[in-house]
Amino acid sequence: MKKIVQKTSIALALAALAGGAMAAADIGANIELDNTVVTGSKGTSASNGLTQGGRVEVGIGAKSGDSVFVAAKTAFVSKKDGSLATDDMWVQLGNAGGDVKLGRFEGANLFPLQGDTVVEHAGNVYTAGTLRGRVGAGGFHAAGTLNLGVGALEVGYVDGSKDTVTAVGAKGLRAVLSLANGPLSAAVGFESGEYAAAEGVTAEKVKGWGVTTGYDAGAFKIVGNYALGQTKAASDNRQSALGLSVTVGSLAVGLVNAVTDKKGGDDTVQTVYASYSMPLLGVKGASVTPALSRSTTKDSITGNSLDVNAVRVRLNYGF
Repeated sequence: MKKIVQKTSIALALAALAGGAMAAADIGANIELDNTVVTGSKGTSASNGLTQGGRVEVGIGAKSGDSVFVAAKTAFVSKKDGSLATDDMWVQLGNAGGDVKLGRFEGANLFPLQGDTVVEHAGNVYTAGTLRGRVGAGGFHAAGTLNLGVGALEVGYVDGSKDTVTAVGAKGLRAVLSLANGPLSAAVGFESGEYAAAEGVTAEKVKGWGVTTGYDAGAFKIVGNYALGQTKAASDNRQSALGLSVTVGSLAVGLVNAVTDKKGGDDTVQTVYASYSMPLLGVKGASVTPALSRSTTKDSITGNSLDVNAVRVRLNYGF
């Protein structure tokens, strides 16, 4: 049944793009292969060790119209385990002043990490992205964007309660205001809703906000992030996270420090990571990226600590 749904979604996406827009369609593809070693006390015998994952992605996009436009995009993913999935699949309509997007996509990122080829956290890290989107079959996601000249205001609603694929179950409202001036950029936003709703289980309320700032001088980039949120149900946790990442040429390094407050104490998660991207054999569109991350979490109540270490070599070829 799952394969039938996937094939149907592919057929519908192709049909939508074919309706007079295929002449201007933008088609691209890439293959990505990750070779990863994970160790540490946080993992289990099933999660630690050497693994290999990857996918082939084929993306098709089109846009028609000037003062008023209609755009669409779909991305098909063939995974290494032999399964076929749809990544992005959306339709967008609007003009120079704003637009509305519906379908499967992700909203603005309030906690971007530069060069995050592998970032394995040893505990929970809140990034103001619970309602960012990309829900599975049956889920609903719509976002309206108002262009402000120096930035944009994005307001979206996501309902994953009918998500039959990813089982996220998140639903609620999300808004992000982004600004840009030359190499400087900033964005601030909030989310309010609930998640993990299941039959016979009380849904947990979630609310929070995030802010990110960046400076992009081409070969040098620096991004800082902060997120603060709270969940209320069986638990009543206040969560915060601070992130800083820097890119110099092909080298990227980053740090994330997250705290989950609990009655009588808190959990602290600290993660550092780095990656370096290089051309692969001088072939255009091909690259190899070695990367590593180390993360530790400590419970202030029990004094127990866990760690997880990861090393990854990613091969990517766009064609």
